[in-house]
Amino acid sequence: MLPLQGLRVLDLGWVWAGPMAVCYLADLGAEVIKLEHTERLDNSRLRGAPIINGKKFSIPGKSIELGPFYHNSNRHKLSARLNLKHPKGAELFRALTAKSDVVLENFTPGTMEDLGLDYPALARLKPDLVMISLSTAGQTGPIADLRGYAPVISAYSGMEALVGYEGEPPTGMLNFGLNDSSSGVHALFAMMAALLYREETGQGQYIDMSQMEVGAAPLAEAMLEYQFNGTVMQSIGNRHRLYCPHGAFPCAGEDRWIAVSVEHDDHWQALRTALGDPEWTRDDSCRTAAGRLASRSRLETELTRWTATQSREAAVEQLVAAGVPATPVLSMEEQFVDPHFAARQTRQQTVHPLLGEEMLYRLPWQMSATSISIRGSAPQLGEHDDYVYGDILGLDIETIRDLQQQKIIY
Repeated sequence: MLPLQGLRVLDLGWVWAGPMAVCYLADLGAEVIKLEHTERLDNSRLRGAPIINGKKFSIPGKSIELGPFYHNSNRHKLSARLNLKHPKGAELFRALTAKSDVVLENFTPGTMEDLGLDYPALARLKPDLVMISLSTAGQTGPIADLRGYAPVISAYSGMEALVGYEGEPPTGMLNFGLNDSSSGVHALFAMMAALLYREETGQGQYIDMSQMEVGAAPLAEAMLEYQFNGTVMQSIGNRHRLYCPHGAFPCAGEDRWIAVSVEHDDHWQALRTALGDPEWTRDDSCRTAAGRLASRSRLETELTRWTATQSREAAVEQLVAAGVPATPVLSMEEQFVDPHFAARQTRQQTVHPLLGEEMLYRLPWQMSATSISIRGSAPQLGEHDDYVYGDILGLDIETIRDLQQQKIIY
């Protein structure tokens, strides 16, 4: 039995953060119903099809069902269509809410209120409802109505200004969308906390989550530096403000790198041992972190001279054996075939009814008493209309077909 079995969740999320958060609930056994309108699909459905044997995989009329990105963020869910802008569609949503435990949405603030489906309205139907809104900047504040995606959000939070090379304008890391995945995990934690509170008190509650605040949360060091010292932290590349040597160093061969982090004096002594105690490591001032930071450029240059003569694998093996924190910098191709990830079954094979066999990423943790393996892929649009509106709401098949004809279940 999965730990969240018996929990029902209505998913109005789209793209990554929202769908990811409730996908984790589905992984843990919750019945998650993804609600979409045919004319306003989840954007992640539109991110292309896979390349198989050098050719783009396609099925006429089914392009929205083939995206691996959509599959990974919506696995284990049910799919039902619904036009929330139609009064009867809103009525169906209220009926579903009365039979559910959690509602997630990440629309622009005010959207749910305009539809008559905000938390106060829904809580009157289901007093113990847990509802979470993941918006760009939260439901209140001067820019609450700002629309944005992860790159914009992380830029406003201050994160992107800290990424770049020393003495140069920030480069940022906009294309990674880190704010989305981080927001998904924060939303998961918030929902679980609210559900625990409900279990203990019988009360539901509303969660107003600002993804900008999620982006700011990891920047404690930079914020405290400004708060207490009045100093604006600048980007310094792969260097660290306290540790040295620290960064990515080139090895022999094309585009082969290792990451090294000498974080305390024992690591420095281990580095000296690994390298055979060369002359450049014998300076007494380098026995302390402050001394090493003062000689940072020289130490990085000397370490680079050594790594550049070594194969990546040999360098890592030699450093790790001596007790130096070091790993290879893997490409995605290398990560995909890495034996450690394979041994832990980070990716697991499942079958999609249209695409066939595919690999999806499981939850990034394992539990001793609960299996959280991949059990299936994502649903096709409207695949579970009859179950959701028939079995859950008790509508007969003729009524469901009529609502489909009216483009309410659509």
